[in-house]
Amino acid sequence: MNLNLKVLAVGLLLAVPALVQAQTVSYSLPQTTVTVEVDAVQESFFAGPYAPYAKRFLGIDVQEQDATRSYVKEVRLVTRAEADPKARFSIDTKGVEDRFLALTAQGLVSFQDKLEAGDLVWRFNPKPEADFGTMGMTKQTKMETRIIWQEVETDTAFVRVPVEESYQVQKTIEMKAQEAADVVLKARRERFNISTGNTDATFSGEALGAALAELDRVEQEYLTLFTGYTVSREQSGSFDVIPSAEDRVFRYTAFRLSDREGLVTEGAGTPYYLEFEPEEVVEPAGSRDSRNAVHYRIPAVCNVKLASGGKTLFQGRLPVYQLGVESLYPLR
Repeated sequence: MNLNLKVLAVGLLLAVPALVQAQTVSYSLPQTTVTVEVDAVQESFFAGPYAPYAKRFLGIDVQEQDATRSYVKEVRLVTRAEADPKARFSIDTKGVEDRFLALTAQGLVSFQDKLEAGDLVWRFNPKPEADFGTMGMTKQTKMETRIIWQEVETDTAFVRVPVEESYQVQKTIEMKAQEAADVVLKARRERFNISTGNTDATFSGEALGAALAELDRVEQEYLTLFTGYTVSREQSGSFDVIPSAEDRVFRYTAFRLSDREGLVTEGAGTPYYLEFEPEEVVEPAGSRDSRNAVHYRIPAVCNVKLASGGKTLFQGRLPVYQLGVESLYPLR
C-alpha cells in the first residue's frame, strides 16, 4: 500500500498532489455538526358539511370549522465530525509519516469538498384535502307535487278543476342534513331493537354480530357528515446546527413547527432552540511552539438541551470539537 492509499484509508486529509515528493500535507481540525432529526405529526380536521345542523337534528355539539395542528412526536440528535474550513494547517511529514498518520485518533480529519454526511433536506407528504366522497349518499333532487287549476271544456261551459302535478326540486343542504340525521337515528333504533330482541326478525350468532356491525357502519358513515373527521400524517425533517466558539451564547434555532406548514427552517411557526453548555476543558501543558508540530482539538463535552416555550424535549451530553481547546503535538 502506498502512502496515498494509507492516508485515504485512515480518513486523513489527502495531501497535495505531489505528496511523496513534497512530503507536505494539509489538514483541517475537526468540527462537530449536530443534526436534529425530528418526527412530527400534523393533524388536519375537516368539518362535516352538515355540522351547522348537528345540534338541531341530532342534539350534539360539533366543531364547524376546519383546523390543523402539528406537534413533535420524537427528536433524535446525531453528531458528525467534519473538517473545519476555518482551521487548516500544513505540515512537513518527511521521515515521520507513520507517526503523523497515527494522530487521527487525536482529532485530525480529512478535508473534502463534499461532506461525508451528504446533503440533508427535509420533506414530507402532500397536504391532504377534505374528501367526504360517497359518505351518506342521497339523491340530489326530490319529487314534489302541487295542485294547479286547469280549465276543462264541458258541453255547456269551461270549468276550472284541480290537477295534481309532480316536479323535481333541488335539495338544499338543510334537506340533505335532515335525511342524513334520519338515517343515523333509524340505525340507532334498529340496533337497540335488535339488541333487546324487540323485532320480528330473529338474529343469533354470526348473523347478530353482522347485523349490528352493519348498523354501526351506516351510523358512523352518516354521522361523519355532521362530526367531520381528522387526517393524521407524519413528517420527518433533518436540521443541522453548527455551534461556533465565537458566539457569546450557544443558543440556536434548530427548526420551527407551523400548524399549517409543518416542519420549516424559517418563517412562521413555533421555534425550537438547541442550547449548548460546554463543560470546562483544561488545556494541556506543554510547548506552544507550532514549528514541526501538529495542531489538534480536544472536544468539550456539552450539556445539550432542545427546548421550546419553556418546555424541554431533549437533554443529554455531546462532545463538540470547536467548543473545546486546541493544542499542539510535536512531530520531532
